Amino acid sequence: MQREHLVASIAARLAEPPARSLEPDDREPAAVLVPLFPDPPKGLSTLFTVRTTAVRDHKGQVSFPGGVRDAADPDLLATALRETAEELEIPRTDVEVLGRLDDLPTLTGYLIRPFVGYLRRRPRVRPNPQEIARVLWAPLEALAAPGACRLRHVESGGWSGLWPAFEIDGELVWGATARVLANLLDRIGPLVRS
Repeated sequence: MQREHLVASIAARLAEPPARSLEPDDREPAAVLVPLFPDPPKGLSTLFTVRTTAVRDHKGQVSFPGGVRDAADPDLLATALRETAEELEIPRTDVEVLGRLDDLPTLTGYLIRPFVGYLRRRPRVRPNPQEIARVLWAPLEALAAPGACRLRHVESGGWSGLWPAFEIDGELVWGATARVLANLLDRIGPLVRS
């Protein structure tokens, strides 16, 4: 599928039905960027970060780039783009924003707004060593394959239970990140399955 057609098709699937918006409450507003990019021969891909043990929350967990809204951020999209630049040195100007996914409340007190962005090529990243321990690269076709998402028993930070989860390069993707990924695949999965 040619780039222009693919980008337009993804944007259309993100636009209808509209992403669910939740009213602000006592949760802290945050945003993430789900970066999509071509990665021949693997096809359309995304990346995840593994957080260091030095960060305040979600130590050692897999996430999309993002974080809490700063007072200087005009909106949550600015938050997602700023955090992506801070964490991975992906310039804001390299990201074509295609839309967003459903707002997501977390058990840890955040209200996350996920944005989906397209990059023309696999990005060269320079992880911020204070925040990012590792970057994971994953083709969407593999993530959308039957059986890629499974219920797994996870214990973390006093929480224990069965969670939808994916495994990428030996790392467990669960919780809010797995829910954002599942929402993405529900919307654009037909475009990435062979």
